[in-house]
Amino acid sequence: MNKDDGEIPLGLKNLVCRIKEDEKLRKILHTVITLSLLLIMMAWLSGVFVSKVQPGEVKPPVPQTRDAKAIPVKEITYPLEAEQVGTVKTRRDTWVSSRIMAQIKEILVSEGTHVYGTETEIPTILAKLDDRDLRARVSQMESQLRSAHHAVEIARAQVEAAKANLSSARAQKDRVSSDYRRYQELYKKGAITAQQLEHMRAQFITADSQYFAALNQFQSAQAELSRMEAQVTQAEAALYEAKTMLDYSVIRAPFSGKVVKKMVEVGAMVSPGQPLFYIESPSQAELHAWVAESLIPYVSIGQQFDVMVDAIGKTVPGMVREIVPHSESLTRTVLVKIALTPDRELVNGMFGRFKVSYGSYSTLVIPKTAVKEVGQIKIVNVVRSDGSITRRFVTVGRVRGDLIEILSGLNVGEEVIP
Repeated sequence: MNKDDGEIPLGLKNLVCRIKEDEKLRKILHTVITLSLLLIMMAWLSGVFVSKVQPGEVKPPVPQTRDAKAIPVKEITYPLEAEQVGTVKTRRDTWVSSRIMAQIKEILVSEGTHVYGTETEIPTILAKLDDRDLRARVSQMESQLRSAHHAVEIARAQVEAAKANLSSARAQKDRVSSDYRRYQELYKKGAITAQQLEHMRAQFITADSQYFAALNQFQSAQAELSRMEAQVTQAEAALYEAKTMLDYSVIRAPFSGKVVKKMVEVGAMVSPGQPLFYIESPSQAELHAWVAESLIPYVSIGQQFDVMVDAIGKTVPGMVREIVPHSESLTRTVLVKIALTPDRELVNGMFGRFKVSYGSYSTLVIPKTAVKEVGQIKIVNVVRSDGSITRRFVTVGRVRGDLIEILSGLNVGEEVIP
């Protein structure tokens, strides 16, 4: 058949069939086509298909007119600052625990409850423990104390009786002793017989023995009274201890603040030292920051800082309250405590930061509105000496309010268009 009939020439048809059957030939043909396309693209990118500008004199561009007021580039001195970070903590915070082993009978607060501490007339009761055994102990000690007081009264009565008996025996001894001396004088004068003197001597010995017996009885009564009084002292101490233990069954807030955590429920058995509640005083918040030891010479007690707390979006004024005189060997930092102005929004654990000035530096600044961004490139419209405007690439630094630092690309005295 002819070509006009729409049939594929026999030679081309054979070539197509051969390509389909020959895998190696097909790969060679694919490589040739790919390389051809790459060469065409490289030629297009190099400008082969673009008309060239003929050599000759180039006319300068027509100066652009400026509508805005030009602002000169200035050099300003700023302080060198190092940002330090820390954590908001309350100056007073503590875990409230039990002092005795007992069962929780009642819990009177919940998390978030504001409580009043022992510095007030009526501190807040956080919880009550089972106190039945403690009350029984108090009743027992009160009974023992009453018995000891009764024994003391009896001992005092015995002492008074022994004292009276001793006084009577002393009087009897003095009287008989006087009579015995008088009888001795009479016997010397021969006025009485030896039998009468001996009878008086027997009375004197009896009175003397009665006196010493009364004296021993009085001393024994005094010793018994002292022993009873000691028992009263012991009973009073035991009663005080029992009442103190009973008082421990009522858990009170140690200071005014807010209950942050509650670790127990009603019915739980608690032991001494077991944490029950976590209380903090947010009215005395402060920032604990680990400051680089190289910056410590620039920080002093009483120094004012503005602490930025990102969580509440506020800058809170603060004053350095304490600089702990110890440097951590691993981090080479020193703990600095900054007392913050009271703020209800401050919560324990929030992130805070502040800046420490340690010198100064000079830099060029222009209005930040004069810097235009084209992708990642910063461009500034600069006024030439002939009044025309040209664009210039610049490297920028920190933003200082309405100004921005220029690290390179401009010189002092040049003018820019905001």
